[in-house]
Amino acid sequence: MPLPSQSQTSSVRGRYMYRRRRKRRGPKVLFALCIAAIAGSWWYLASRQSQTSTPPAPVVAQQRSEPQAPVTPPPPTRTVETTTRVTATPPPPAPAPATPASGWQVAEAPPSASNEPVATAPTTAPAPTTDSSFFGTSDVITVARQYLAEGDLLSARDVLSQAVQAGTLSAADDEEARYMAAAINDRIVFSNEIIPGDPYSLQYVVRSGDSLSRIVKNLGLQVDWRFLQRINGLPRPDTIRVGQTLKVVTGPFHADVDRDRHRLSLYLGDGPDRIFVRDFLVGLGAYESTPSGLFRVREHSKLVNPPWTNPRTRERYAANDPENPIGEFWLGLEGIDEHNRQEAGFGVHGTIDPDSIGRNESMGCIRLDDGDIDLIYEVLAEGVSVVSVDPYESVAGVPGG
Repeated sequence: MPLPSQSQTSSVRGRYMYRRRRKRRGPKVLFALCIAAIAGSWWYLASRQSQTSTPPAPVVAQQRSEPQAPVTPPPPTRTVETTTRVTATPPPPAPAPATPASGWQVAEAPPSASNEPVATAPTTAPAPTTDSSFFGTSDVITVARQYLAEGDLLSARDVLSQAVQAGTLSAADDEEARYMAAAINDRIVFSNEIIPGDPYSLQYVVRSGDSLSRIVKNLGLQVDWRFLQRINGLPRPDTIRVGQTLKVVTGPFHADVDRDRHRLSLYLGDGPDRIFVRDFLVGLGAYESTPSGLFRVREHSKLVNPPWTNPRTRERYAANDPENPIGEFWLGLEGIDEHNRQEAGFGVHGTIDPDSIGRNESMGCIRLDDGDIDLIYEVLAEGVSVVSVDPYESVAGVPGG
C-alpha cells in the first residue's frame, strides 16, 4: 500500500488525501468494504506506532500544477524590514562625556541652529583662586591659550596673573606666563580698545571745556593725564574735541621690585584681585643699598625734568642739563614700614646710563631706562601707589640717584 506522501492527488484540500474509487453495485461492494476496513485498520495502527517510535519521514512534495503555500518565517527579533515597521524601545541615553582636564569642551549646535561648533563655558571651570596647586603646572599656559582661542582676553589674563603671583611655576613657565600677560595687556590696558567686562576701563565722551587733566580730576582717575594721551594715541593733549570718545583707565597701579632679577613688576588694582600688567628691567643700588619693604609714592613728589644735586659731591645739575644722571622723570618714595620710614631721598627715576640697567650701580634708587620710566611716571599715583621691594640684608643706603 502506498504511503500518504506517495498518493497521487490533484486536490489541495488535504495533505494526506488520496484518490477515491468509483462505487460498484453487487456482491463485490461488500467484499470491497471488508478489504477497505481491514486496510484502514492496518494503516491506522501503523501510523500510531510510527508516531510513538520514530519521527515521521519528511514530506517530499511532488511536482504539481499549483504552487505550494509559502512557509512563514518567525518574526524578526529586532531587525527592521523595509516593508515592516518595527517599534522598539529606545536604549537608555549614553552617559555624558567627562569634562576635559583643560576645562573646555565644544558642544554641537542644536538642530535648529547652524552646524558650526559653539564654544561653551566649562562645566567645571578652572578655579585658580581655590586650588593653588593649579598654578604650579604648565596647565596654566594651556588654559590661557584656550581662553585666547575663544577670544576671552580677560579670563586668559586672570589665569596668567594669578599664576604669576602664586610664584609656583617653573622658571620657563613663569617667563611664558609673564610674556603672554604682557602681550594681552598691550591690548587691554595700553590701547584705545575697551574690552567688554574690563573693570578698569571706561568710555568717556568729551564735553565742552574738557581737558585731559580735568577729565582725570573730575572722574577721580588714579593715573596721570599723560597716560590718557598715550592710550588714546593723541599727538598732543590739546587735540581732543567735543563729542570725541576716549578710553580712560581708572587705576590704581602698584609695583613690586624683585632685587635678585632686577625686575619691577607692574600691577593694576588692589588686593587679591589685582592684575599683573608687565615687567620692567631696573638698575638698583650698589652694594645692595636699595632699601627694602613697602613704600608709597610721596605726595607732590612727581617731577618732570627735575634738577638734581649729588648728595656725595654736592654737584648740581640743572633741569635741562643732558648730564643730569636721573634723567627726565622722578618719583619720590616714602617708607610705610616701621624699619624704612626714615629713608630720605629714595625714589624711582630715569638714567642717562642705559648700561646700568640690570645691574647694581646706583646710589640706592631704582633706575629705569628711557621709555620705561615715562610709563611708570604716568601710572603710579601720588599718595596711592605702593612700591614693594623684596626684603634682604641691606647695607645702609646712601640717598640719591
